[in-house]
Amino acid sequence: DDIRDQLAAYYAVIDDMDAQIGRILQKLEETGRRDNTIIIFTSDHGLAIGSHGLMGKQNMYEHTVGVPFIIAGKGIPKGRRSSACIYLRDMFPTTCELAGVDIPATVTAQSFASILRGEKPAAARQTAFAYFYDRQRMIRTDRWKLIFYPHLDRYQLFDLQADPHELNDL
Repeated sequence: DDIRDQLAAYYAVIDDMDAQIGRILQKLEETGRRDNTIIIFTSDHGLAIGSHGLMGKQNMYEHTVGVPFIIAGKGIPKGRRSSACIYLRDMFPTTCELAGVDIPATVTAQSFASILRGEKPAAARQTAFAYFYDRQRMIRTDRWKLIFYPHLDRYQLFDLQADPHELNDL
């Protein structure tokens, strides 16, 4: 019952968000600004809501650690998906590059604009790292994910291509 209630609230928020994004897109169309606008949608990490028997955000499974990232605009092919490993901090230099603005020299994040435009393969980074306080560590490549629980001295290894739902700990 708790999970069902949490899912109902979660999907209600998503439904409202969808309606509000629709209003923004409609206004861009009405004002003639749609063709000169880059639209970026992303969010914080997801909630487990019962997946893997967990609630909340404090895990390294894809359903939680994966962050949605959708971008549309001039020069970005429609309907294309990428499995590139990126960090949200990479959005700043990417947005600068897409807008034709110089990326400040002090920025250490990486632009992935060339991946969005289809000019470069989907490997912005070879690996992505994440952690949850001193409780969990994760390293992920396009295919593999290793999770470490320091306080338990326990590891989990998943082949994300063969097991995208992370059900078979190798």
